[in-house]
Amino acid sequence: MITCLRDGHDATLVAAAALICALGALVSTRMFNKVPGGEVAGRKAWHVLQAGLTGGATIWTTHFVAMIGFDPGVPVAYHPLLTMLSLVLAIAGVAGGLWMIARSRGTLLAEAGGAVIGLAVLGAHYIGMAGLRLSADLVWHPGMVIASVVLALGFGALTANRIARPRTRFCWYGGVVAFSLAIASGHFTAMGALTVAPHTVEVPLDGLVPDRTLAMLVLLVMGLFLLFGFSSFLIGEDARRDAAERLRRQSLHDPLTDLPNRTMLRNRLSQLLDSAGCGEVIVAVGIDLDRFKPINDVHGHAGGDALLLALSDRMTGLLGPQEMVCRNGGDEFIALKADAKGPEDAIAFARRLHDALTRPVDWQGFRLSVGASLGVALAPQHGGEVETLLGRVDLAMYRAKASSEQVVIYDPAMDEVSRARSLMAVELRAALELGQLEVHFQAQSDIPTRDLVGFEALARWRHPERGMIPPSDFIPIAEATGLIRELGVWVLNAACREAVSWAEPLRVAVNVAPQQLAQPDFAETVLDALLVTGLEPSRLELEVTEASLISDKRRAEEVMASVKAAGVRIAMDDYGTGYASLSTLQTFPFDKIKIDQSFIKPLGRDRQAAAIVRSTLILGEALGIPVLAEGVETETQLAFLDRARCREAQGYLFGKPCGAAETAERVREQWARKRAEFARGMSDAAAPGAAAAAAAAGR
Repeated sequence: MITCLRDGHDATLVAAAALICALGALVSTRMFNKVPGGEVAGRKAWHVLQAGLTGGATIWTTHFVAMIGFDPGVPVAYHPLLTMLSLVLAIAGVAGGLWMIARSRGTLLAEAGGAVIGLAVLGAHYIGMAGLRLSADLVWHPGMVIASVVLALGFGALTANRIARPRTRFCWYGGVVAFSLAIASGHFTAMGALTVAPHTVEVPLDGLVPDRTLAMLVLLVMGLFLLFGFSSFLIGEDARRDAAERLRRQSLHDPLTDLPNRTMLRNRLSQLLDSAGCGEVIVAVGIDLDRFKPINDVHGHAGGDALLLALSDRMTGLLGPQEMVCRNGGDEFIALKADAKGPEDAIAFARRLHDALTRPVDWQGFRLSVGASLGVALAPQHGGEVETLLGRVDLAMYRAKASSEQVVIYDPAMDEVSRARSLMAVELRAALELGQLEVHFQAQSDIPTRDLVGFEALARWRHPERGMIPPSDFIPIAEATGLIRELGVWVLNAACREAVSWAEPLRVAVNVAPQQLAQPDFAETVLDALLVTGLEPSRLELEVTEASLISDKRRAEEVMASVKAAGVRIAMDDYGTGYASLSTLQTFPFDKIKIDQSFIKPLGRDRQAAAIVRSTLILGEALGIPVLAEGVETETQLAFLDRARCREAQGYLFGKPCGAAETAERVREQWARKRAEFARGMSDAAAPGAAAAAAAAGR
C-alpha cells in the first residue's frame, strides 16, 4: 500500500498546483472585490459569475494538476462525465457562495456563503476522485476525511469573513490567503486520507480519459479561465478608471457649459499663486451678466441655457495658452490669465472678454443680448491668497455693476466701502431692535381738487450719531442682506397703526419688496397687521413692482388673491420701467397703476415722455384701473396731467414726506376744513327757508 502524501507525488507539479491555487485565488477574489454595492442586480450577478467561473476553475485545476503529479504505481485514467461534473460543481458552488456573500449585508449569510465555497472545494475533490479509474482499491481514513471537511469549511467561512467585513482596505488579501488555504488544505488533507492498494491484475481503461490527455485539458481550461479572469479584471480596471475620470471631470466642470467650475478654478488659481515667480502677474476677472434674468424669464431656461452656452463657447474660443474661463454659478464667470505683463495687459484681457459677451446671440428667431460687468484684480499686487484675490475681484465687479463703467480694476478704497456697508448692515439690524427707524408719509392727492386721498409710507432711519440716513443708502443694504423682510414687516405694522389714528379714513400705501412677496407666509403677515392694528382692509394699498411678480408668477398670483379676498388693494409701482407690463396688467388684478417718476419729470419738454404718459392713461381707462403719477414737482407737470385726465398724483409739489405727527395734523386740518365746508353748505341751503318764515311772521 502507498500513503498518498508520503509517496508518489511529483514535487514540481505539486508546486505548480500551489501556484495555480494562489494565483487563481488572487484573481477571483480581486474580481469579487469589484462587485458593486446596492441593488444593481444585473451588474452584481455578472461580476459574481465572473469571479465564480475563475474561482471554480482554480479549485478544479488545482485538484487535477496535483492529481496528475500523483503516481499511485499503476496506470490511471479519469471518467469524463464525473471529471466535468466536478468542474461544474466547483464553478456553481463558488458562484453560489459568492452570491450569498454579496447579498449578506454584514449578516451571518456571508460566512454561510463561505461554507458553500468550502463545500465546492470538497465536492470538486471527492467527485473528481470518484472519477479516478485505476487497478487498485482506494481506502479512506475517516478522521482525515472529517479533517478535510472541517478545514475546507472553516477556511471558506474565513474567506467570506475577510472579504465581506473589511476593517481596512487590505482585508481582501486575507481573503486571498484564506481561499488558497481552503483549496489546498481541502485537497491535500483529503489526499492524506487516501490509501491506494494496487490489484494484482490490471483493470482495462478503455473509454476513459488518460492522465496525459487530462493534463492537456486541465492546462487548456485553466489557461482559458485565467485569460478570461485577467481580461475581465483588466476591462474592469479600465472601466473603473474611466468612471473615476468621468466622475473627476464632472466634479471639476460645469454640467451645462463644460467649463471648469469653481472647485477647479480655486485649484488652478492656488497652483498659479504658489508657482508664480518674481515679476509674474496673475489676472483674475470676475464677470457678471447684465439683463440675463429677463431673458431667462421671458424665453425660459432653454433660452437662458442656449445663451450661456453660446457665450461660453465665445470666451473659450478667444483664450490663449495661459488663459482660462470658469463658470462660478448662475450668470457669473471668472477668467484667469497667468502671463500678464501689468494692469494694461489685464484690462485688455477683460475688454476682450467683454466684447465677446456683449455681441447678440441668435436663437430660434430671437436676438438675445446681454451686458456684462467685469471686475479685475491682480496678484500679487491685490492679494496672494485665493480667497483674498477672489474677494477683491467681487468688489471690483460690484463696483462695475453699480457704475456705468464696463470694466473696473480693484482699488484699495473699495475695501473701505465694503467695510462701511457691512458696518451699516450691523447697525441697521440694531436700529430695528432699538427703535431708531421712523415711518414718514408722502401725500397722494386728487389732481382737480388737490385734496388728500392717501399717503405712501416710507422708511426713514434716524441714526443717533449720523442723523437722518437717506433710504438710498440703507434700503439696498437691507435688500442685499435679507433685512428687507424684517424692515418691510415693521413698516407695514407701523403704517397701519398710524393710519388708524387719522381723523379721516384715508388710504395708506406700503411698498412690498420682492423678497417679502416670496415669503410663504406673506399673506398671513398682512392680515395679522390688519387684525392687530384694527385698520380697515380697504384702506391698505400694497405697492408691488413688476420684477417681484415676474420672478415667481404662480406664487405672486396666490399671494395677491389671498390679500385681495380680504379687501386689500394692490397697486403696480414704477409702471413702465419693467419688461412685461401689458401681460402683467392682464394677469394680475391691480387696483391702481403708478406711472414711474422718470416719465413725469420730462413732461413739458419731452414729447416721447408725454406720449408714454398719455398712452398709459388711455390704457388705464380702458382697463378700468385708476392711474397715479409719481414725482410731480411743478405746476406744468400737474397741468399736463390734469388735461390728460389723470386723477391722482404724488410728489414734492404736494409736500415732502413728513413724520407721523405732521401727517396726522394735515389729515386733521383737511377733515376740519371739509366739516366746515359741509356746515356752510347746510346753512346756505337752510337760509331761503328761514327768510320766508321771518317774512310770514312780520305779516
